Amino acid sequence: MSFSLSVDRIEKYLTSVFKKPTRVKNLELLGSGWHAETWRIVAEVEGEGERRLVLKFLKGERGFGHDYPADRAQVLLMAHKDFNKLPRHIKSVDVGYIDAYGDLHSVGDYEEFFILMEEAVGTPYIEDLRAILSRKALTDQDRERLKILVNYLVDIHSVKFQGPDDAMRRLYLRRIRDLVGHGEMIMGVVDSAYPPDFKMIDKLREVEILATMWRWKLRDYYRRLSQVHGDYHPFNIWFRDNELIVLDRSRGEWGEPADDVTCLLTNYLWFSLLDTGKFSGVFADMFRDFLKMYIDATGDEELLSVCQPWFSFRAIVIASPLFYPENPEDVREKLLNFAVNVMKVDKFSVDIVNDLLRS
Repeated sequence: MSFSLSVDRIEKYLTSVFKKPTRVKNLELLGSGWHAETWRIVAEVEGEGERRLVLKFLKGERGFGHDYPADRAQVLLMAHKDFNKLPRHIKSVDVGYIDAYGDLHSVGDYEEFFILMEEAVGTPYIEDLRAILSRKALTDQDRERLKILVNYLVDIHSVKFQGPDDAMRRLYLRRIRDLVGHGEMIMGVVDSAYPPDFKMIDKLREVEILATMWRWKLRDYYRRLSQVHGDYHPFNIWFRDNELIVLDRSRGEWGEPADDVTCLLTNYLWFSLLDTGKFSGVFADMFRDFLKMYIDATGDEELLSVCQPWFSFRAIVIASPLFYPENPEDVREKLLNFAVNVMKVDKFSVDIVNDLLRS
């Protein structure tokens, strides 16, 4: 990654920052290393005189948590605010971005960010699950939608990462590292979605320990890197008749297919517990059918050997008293039992799910 900067565009940008006509007297590349590329700018600001500035870009191709533009934005946005709060620290003048045309834009006066999206029109899939729970039976539409949900994952997961092996490995390790330590995933959920006096805190501690061990087990599975959704649960899945609509793709373009598969399967497990108190009945059938259809379509038997920590993550999310306060305590406990026990088996099987629910 390197950048070709135009003097004209830098002058236009600096004029917008300083609110005065600005002329670039000198522009030179200071250096380009693993983490960053820096440029020196000597500029003349009308009425103020000469300003000596450094323009810095972060780089992502070596990893270090900078893989995606959003990662690099986070670092630079924080630096812009924090540099100027510390005595004797060099001051940040602005923070911004360079667009696809080479123009530079300021966002230095930011306070908060937002995303503007289209409205989803339809009904969330969670309403389907609640209806099934009420009637304790599947309709033809339920069966058809199950197939649609499977086929969608089969389709998106068929897109495999095509870059060099070192990039594939780096991005896969990033996804596994995020699974364990990201603020929205295992460690973050433990810290933020459970009270400090939670009575089953020991189970959460064990989940973290086992997940760290799984991070090492999965290091050599990087060739599985695929296009993923990243948060494929019933609140992010909508239907308009039998047209599927998905919301809130999370944590990057590339990842482990088991992330998506286990996300929905764990919700079927949850509703099975709400329905019968164990892995049985109509939701257990949906779980089995979904998994079988997916593996039959993809041939991905290996998924059964890598899915365990992903199942565990989804289970502690649903067991959280913050996210799902309405859960009966026995359901919460069984989900946490599952979160621990599933990571103690080398190969997942639907035949042992009831055993995994026990303390």
